[in-house]
Amino acid sequence: MGEWGLFWTAFGLTNVLFGAVTAAWLLRWQDRLSLPAVPLAIVGAGLAPFVVTLMLYYGMMLLPGTSALAYVALVTGVMLALSLTAGEGWGRLAAMLRRIVRGASDPAMWPFWLGSLAVVVIAVLLLPNKPLVDHDVLEYGVQGRVFLRDKAIHFVRHRFDPATGFYYVGLHGFSFPLMFTWEGLIGEVVGSAGDAWSRSITIWYAWLLIALVWSVLRRASPWLAAAGALTMTLPLGFLFLLVVYHLDSYRIFLFSAVMAMLVAAFRSPSPARWLLLGTLAGAHAFVHSLGAILGGILVLVVVLVSSGGIGDRLRPLLWMIGPLLLAGGLHYVLDTFLGTGWIFKDIIWF
Repeated sequence: MGEWGLFWTAFGLTNVLFGAVTAAWLLRWQDRLSLPAVPLAIVGAGLAPFVVTLMLYYGMMLLPGTSALAYVALVTGVMLALSLTAGEGWGRLAAMLRRIVRGASDPAMWPFWLGSLAVVVIAVLLLPNKPLVDHDVLEYGVQGRVFLRDKAIHFVRHRFDPATGFYYVGLHGFSFPLMFTWEGLIGEVVGSAGDAWSRSITIWYAWLLIALVWSVLRRASPWLAAAGALTMTLPLGFLFLLVVYHLDSYRIFLFSAVMAMLVAAFRSPSPARWLLLGTLAGAHAFVHSLGAILGGILVLVVVLVSSGGIGDRLRPLLWMIGPLLLAGGLHYVLDTFLGTGWIFKDIIWF
């Protein structure tokens, strides 16, 4: 199996199969969440690579030195458990997909399909021809390969690798570097190597971001969805989300999901909505340190904006804090007290 065989294996397993699992699992709770199916499923699909990296994070931290097959089995086992507990979410996912297929010829959908085709064309041109050369993403990729080699995550004062002379100065959670680790683990299992899938994450989340904005605005008007998507994608800055490898499309997708969920939670508060908001905020934190800072601001906003007495204002936090920490916020606590010191660290240039 060559590099492109590895790409399609990782894409089919993670984006398609695991994405369907996480989408169906979220749709299982649609009655409690009272959220529209399509945006909820898109957010669910977008959480699949995050869940993979989160499981690798805890696996390599708590069970260091395990084989590549064991880590792949761990992630697959978690996804299998989610699949078996998704229940009626599978039926809802299938019904949603049937509605999309039936409405595919709607003229109001043509801009979306044409835009999606443009994203595919960019991916076809970019991935085979542009290697991993952009600055920040190259750093994340090297750190991901260090995790792959060591099969372990340790908290140390200076994240310096003597074997290569590489010093990781990133302040962010490890979700993005661990995508390179995940592709490498799959490669070790199937006997191949490459980074095409990890590089494609930039384009994948840019498309998911377009789909999420489209699906939310379409609830008001099909043509508002087209106008909103065009307004977002036509500026030159968005083009960089598609043609420069980085984690920003991943981060912005989760940030958008957090903001949409925050509005929904304030409009109609419920434990299920606060739980999902905390989970999305934790995922955002695990991708980027801005997510950790915004997570703290989010907690403050919920307390200040909620109505009622102090008990009513603090009650949402009882649902939010646990998921926020477990889904990514805990990394910054550990790194601050056991590792580099996070934003308080002194960077030594070797």
